[in-house]
Amino acid sequence: MEPQGTGTRRAIPDRELLAELGHQLDGRRIVGLRRRPYRYATSAPLEEVTVAVEGGEEVALILKDLSRDRLIGDARTAKPKFLHEPRRELETYRRILAPAAIGPRCHAAVARPGAAGCWLLLEKVPGVELWQMGELAVWERVARWLGEFHGGFAGRLDELRAANPHLLEHTADWFRSWGERAIAALAGSADQRGRALAAALRRYGEVVDPLAGLLRTFVHGELYPSNVLVRRERRPGVYPVDWEMAAVGPGAIDLAALVGGWGPDQRQSLALAYLEGLGAAGGRAPELEELMTDLSRCRLALALQWLGWSSDWLPPREHAHDWLGEALALVGELGLA
Repeated sequence: MEPQGTGTRRAIPDRELLAELGHQLDGRRIVGLRRRPYRYATSAPLEEVTVAVEGGEEVALILKDLSRDRLIGDARTAKPKFLHEPRRELETYRRILAPAAIGPRCHAAVARPGAAGCWLLLEKVPGVELWQMGELAVWERVARWLGEFHGGFAGRLDELRAANPHLLEHTADWFRSWGERAIAALAGSADQRGRALAAALRRYGEVVDPLAGLLRTFVHGELYPSNVLVRRERRPGVYPVDWEMAAVGPGAIDLAALVGGWGPDQRQSLALAYLEGLGAAGGRAPELEELMTDLSRCRLALALQWLGWSSDWLPPREHAHDWLGEALALVGELGLA
C-alpha cells in the first residue's frame, strides 16, 4: 500500500492510519486502502484515501498532513511562523466540531512529535465549493447557517478556550498588528497607492476599537467561499473546512470573508440572512445598519491581513484579488481618508 510513482516515501504510512482507525471503520473491519494525491491541495498536502471495508463497501476520506516541513510550495516560508500551530485545527475538529456534529466527520486527529506527527483523517464530503455556486439563495442559506453557528457558540468563550487552548484571539492587538504588517509590506512596493493607504491607516485605531468591542464567538477565521462545501440538496448542508485560523473573535469577520465578492445589494441580503440565523439561535442580533458598518470594518481588517501576510508571497488563485485597491476603497467608505 505504499505510494505509486511519487518517488518519495509517504510521511504517514498506511500502518499508522490503520492503527489510528483501530483497523476498522464504523465497526466494520478494514480490508484495504488506496491512496492518491488530492488535486485541490493548496498549502497542506492532501490525499484521498479510499477505505475498503468488509461487505464490499468503500468509503472516501481526506488525509491532511499539517506538519510544517510538509507544507506545499512557498507556504512554509510565506506563512507567518506565529500562526503555524497544527493543534489548533486538530483540536477544533476533535473537541469543538465533533461534539456539535458540525463539518466533515473527523475519523482521526493525531498530534505527536516526529515526521508523521500532525495529521487529520476526515470524511470526504460529497459537496461543491460555494464559490462555484452562483445562486444567491444558496449563499443566503449559508449566511443563515453561519448566523446560527455563531449564535450557538456565543457566551461559551471559556468553554471554547478550555476545549482548544490553541485558538487565536481576535483582540485589539491582533487587528492592530495586521495594520502594522500591511504598512511594512507596502513600504517597499512600487505601487504608489501604498502611500495613500499608509497615510489613511494613521487613523486605523478608529476601526480597531469598535472591532475589539464587538461580542465575540467561535469563528472560522478564513470563511472564504473556497473553504465552504455545500451539498446539493433541497436544503443544502454546509461544511466549512480548513480550520487552521480558528479563533475567538467577532462573528462579522467570518461574514466579511463570505460576502466579499458580492456587490452592496447582495451583501445586504446576505447580512439579513445572517441576522435571521443569529436571532434563531438566540444570539444578540444588531441592527442591519450597525452590522453593515461592522462588515466594512471587518473587510478592511481582512484586506490588511492579506497585504501583511508576507511581502514575497502571492495568494492562491481563489484568493487572487486587488487587496490594496479594496483596502483603499474601504478606508474611504469608513471616513479614514
